[in-house]
Amino acid sequence: MNIGLVGCGKVGTTIFYLLKNNNKIIGIYDINKKNEKQALKLLHIKKNLSLKELCAKSQALFFATPDDQILVAYMKAKPFIEDKKYIFHFSGLLSSAIFPKSRNIYRGSIHPFATFPDIVLPPARNKYYLFVEGNEHALRAIKRIFAKRYFNIKKLKSCQKTKHHLLGVFSSNLLVGLVSAIYGLAKDIGWTKKEINDVIMPIIEETLHNIRGKGLNNALSGPLERGDIEVIKKHLSTLKKNKDLSNIYRTLSLVVLKNVVKNSNRKKIEESLNK
Repeated sequence: MNIGLVGCGKVGTTIFYLLKNNNKIIGIYDINKKNEKQALKLLHIKKNLSLKELCAKSQALFFATPDDQILVAYMKAKPFIEDKKYIFHFSGLLSSAIFPKSRNIYRGSIHPFATFPDIVLPPARNKYYLFVEGNEHALRAIKRIFAKRYFNIKKLKSCQKTKHHLLGVFSSNLLVGLVSAIYGLAKDIGWTKKEINDVIMPIIEETLHNIRGKGLNNALSGPLERGDIEVIKKHLSTLKKNKDLSNIYRTLSLVVLKNVVKNSNRKKIEESLNK
């Protein structure tokens, strides 16, 4: 299929690299010409089109802009969209309804459930999970455009998108936040960056490995699992002067207590955490 890209950032450029094998990328567009030039080089596009030509000649047009710019970018392109066309965006939060209804467009949203801190070509993953939503014509087109070799496609209802996006935020963004809190605590006792990486990262990786292999209930160790209330009280006392860390400790401990811990001291621990 003839496809075009509006927005040449990390997500759009990375995904389009995988689409070029079974589609024809007829052109790309970005208001930031530096981004556009970089993407042209990375995607090996020798001759680019104007936005008008891009909109007219593409069968499917993808908007890979920040969420608050999707509608802005679409309205800029809309005067050039005349024939029947598939219109997609990559937002994890917004539904396809962000595009105004029109007789000549089939609307869809596509969210790659992954993290994109950089443009990495070829992409770091062999296969991406795509969560898709939209009308039936758009969903059928997605299956044609995105090869099974690189993508697992899962349908998503528009009413599920916010919680779906939160899954990604908790899995990645807030995990980064938790690790940054860990780094801060390590620096408080004088650890160097090398010591933090050498000591902390392996235990994080090992914990994730245990969760994957053993399940949540069998991956836990430490005072919560043992029901060691005196140790937990000591932790809370030490964290009194650091409100942020104290809140993180209390909140996550209560979540673990509710979802994972089965020992007889649960009630007493919960009372201590809620004080």
